[in-house]
Amino acid sequence: MSHAICAQDFEEATLDHGLQLLARAMEKANLRRHSDYVSRVLLICTPHYAPLLEDLAHACMAKTNCMNVWGGCASGLLGQGQVFFDKPALVIGLFGEIFESKSHEADSLNLCLIENEQALLASSEINTVEPDSALLQANTLGLLSYGANYAKMPRIENGRACHEDFCQTTLRVKSPLVFNSEGLTFFTDVQTVTESNGLFLIGVEGQTAAQALNCPEHQTRPVGLRLQVIHEQGESWVPVMEIHADGTLGLAAPVMKGQRVRLARRTQQAIAQELPQWQAALHTTFGEQGPSMGIMFSGFERSHLCHADENDIASVLQAFPRTEWLGVFGQAAWLSQGKQVITPPRNNRLNVCFFDTPKA
Repeated sequence: MSHAICAQDFEEATLDHGLQLLARAMEKANLRRHSDYVSRVLLICTPHYAPLLEDLAHACMAKTNCMNVWGGCASGLLGQGQVFFDKPALVIGLFGEIFESKSHEADSLNLCLIENEQALLASSEINTVEPDSALLQANTLGLLSYGANYAKMPRIENGRACHEDFCQTTLRVKSPLVFNSEGLTFFTDVQTVTESNGLFLIGVEGQTAAQALNCPEHQTRPVGLRLQVIHEQGESWVPVMEIHADGTLGLAAPVMKGQRVRLARRTQQAIAQELPQWQAALHTTFGEQGPSMGIMFSGFERSHLCHADENDIASVLQAFPRTEWLGVFGQAAWLSQGKQVITPPRNNRLNVCFFDTPKA
């Protein structure tokens, strides 16, 4: 084989367990350290492995003779058809020379981990109008990798701890198709706040807030209603705490007069509804066999870490049983094409790139 993806969880986080999984990946890939060229090593761990991440990266370099070891810690992982998050776990991906991306290569996929949204906004242009299509022209899957309560997650680039804002690697892939699953239902277009008072949103476009934003009569579950606030730095999300009889919305954070807002709720069984829209493009590109590989970056709320009873990840895996998967789940996911951020980071967003193994 030209690659291998191996994943496993353990009762405790130890360096030996990581080395065992690496040895298994080397054997599965049939890439020999001295005679074969390992182009990329992807090393993704649950936060249990944070203190050991650099040691693991150094071990990967020594065992594979490859300096290009990339990855980090994230809230959840996907590998070998399983999601890992509650026990110490690792996913190791080994990629041979045919995955080596050249500067002129059109079919390349960037994988990017950054610590916070400010770093992304400072170096990229944000698309002001979000696309209404699930299939997008994008070459970068991105994830905000910080943990709960903004806990810093270590990242690895070129086998060492990454202290830069962007931590990125690139794979050469064949016939990539990138899909975006919003996971949210917006009730209206963006509108302007005309009256507010602290944590209370009173009026929008001269109407009561509830009326203008087409607010339901009751809170929705499991996530509830959230107000999207669009500003110069991008967007932010404010949970709706109360719906008052006079049409005022009680919020978890203040919204100011003149700001642009719209209301959203989590879409029930979002992926199950969207998959039929994906299938036509996938069949055209990959035929009856379907794509051989898939890489998934997803915001935290779209994994069963939050919703075990409504698991979008399981729906994707069930729809593509012949596809080999590698996935990372963090606080928020986004898509970029070059320096243009096509879909801004959201914790409800789920992004997938399907592709085939490139030819030598």
